[in-house]
Amino acid sequence: MNVTHEKADGNVQQLCIEVPKADYEGNVEAALKKYRRTAQIPGFRVGNAPMGLIKRNYEKPLIAEEVNKIASESLYDYFQKNNINIMFEPMLIEELSSVDFENKEDFIFTFEFAVQPEYELDFAALPLMKAFRIEANKEEIEDYMNQIRKRHGDYIHPEIIEKEDDYASVKWGENENSFFFVKDLTEKGKKWFIGKKVDDVVSVDFKEMFTSVENLKKFLKKSDENFDENNVGNVEVTITSIGRVNPAEMNAEFFKKAFPDGAVASVKEFENIAAQQIEAQWKQETDRKFMNDAITLLIQNIPMELPEDFIKRYILRNNAEITEEQLTHEWEKYVDSFKWQLIESKLAKAENVEVTLDEIKNHIRNFYYQNYFMQFNLADVEERLNQMAEEAVKDKKQVKQLYDQLFDFKIMALLQSKMNTEELTGDFNQFVAFLAGKGDGGTTAAERGEIEVKKEKRKKEKGEKEKGESVEGEEKPKKTRRSPAKKKTE
Repeated sequence: MNVTHEKADGNVQQLCIEVPKADYEGNVEAALKKYRRTAQIPGFRVGNAPMGLIKRNYEKPLIAEEVNKIASESLYDYFQKNNINIMFEPMLIEELSSVDFENKEDFIFTFEFAVQPEYELDFAALPLMKAFRIEANKEEIEDYMNQIRKRHGDYIHPEIIEKEDDYASVKWGENENSFFFVKDLTEKGKKWFIGKKVDDVVSVDFKEMFTSVENLKKFLKKSDENFDENNVGNVEVTITSIGRVNPAEMNAEFFKKAFPDGAVASVKEFENIAAQQIEAQWKQETDRKFMNDAITLLIQNIPMELPEDFIKRYILRNNAEITEEQLTHEWEKYVDSFKWQLIESKLAKAENVEVTLDEIKNHIRNFYYQNYFMQFNLADVEERLNQMAEEAVKDKKQVKQLYDQLFDFKIMALLQSKMNTEELTGDFNQFVAFLAGKGDGGTTAAERGEIEVKKEKRKKEKGEKEKGESVEGEEKPKKTRRSPAKKKTE
């Protein structure tokens, strides 16, 4: 066998592999003998068919299989031994190859391949990018805490409807009945019911009673298919019951019941947990925004020369459903995708990014514990979690999905540690403004520091004024808080 690197310059190169008969005939002969021992051919006992007959039936396919195997192994061995990093799969140049299994004994394969471009990953040289971190505001924290307190609170039946969180059951007509929460009513609806008691009869217009059509359909127990707004109107309803959940007092008994693992034992710790949970819910959004911006910035600021002609021919050859017109229209997206894959691959290799099976199992265990077993001590359910993880990794498709997910997490963590970032913090509304490119989308650490200095200065000025006069014109500073989705190529 002879391997010739015929075109070794530039991004697109050629490799010629000659496979003479001597390279494959031994393996083919051995395979033919094996076939003869087991072939079932009419008119002959197993193992006694003439070799000529065996060759006539099986030799050509065996030669093709063996020669293709030799050519493929030789091709990739050459790349590995010579440290050649390629893009995509090599393409056979048919006009420069001689692969006629019907009429020839010696074969020539000439491959065209694209070499990955040379470029540097110099994060220090990249422009500054803004990253956002959502912080839970006071209202969100209180709402989260109230939900937990209500979950462990007392159900009572007050005499009168008077609070937003009250709920009431009503009946009307011959046998119609339902219930609603006061918070789901319009202002007019609240006026109809607040202050009313059990057995009171209230005249209402269902169309004007709820803040949304969805709440109305839920109240009337109607689906999209059988809901007709024209058949909804004025009616008299009778209040049959009133309910309320009194939130649990935040004491030692409540903390022990709500957080059996002992993670929370005070109001301050409860507030911290609430803030962490709220911010974790939004983290996926801010992470997606960070990755979108980071990938775009890397693509735009790391110059690399791609073999565009080769790539276009490769895509059209291997994707019959894509037309040349479609490829031209979406070419910039393809280019960005290829650049990001090269950058991601180089970063992963340089930083030894890998995902182990144990990491996947740990991820599965944590998922089940956080979503289904949080009310138990971890030690009490650890064996069950281990069993669930072992069962889950039997699903190879799920393992592949989790591998990709954890790999992406590691790449994101690397970028977060290496990119030149300026962190903005704010609440969710400020994050939305940040996405829209508006000016009030959060504040930087420097801006927050300046605010604190101004606040301290104002406090001193205020203290110097007699009888606690307020500082003229003082403004309270706002409290602030905290995907391209990658286009994979086949």
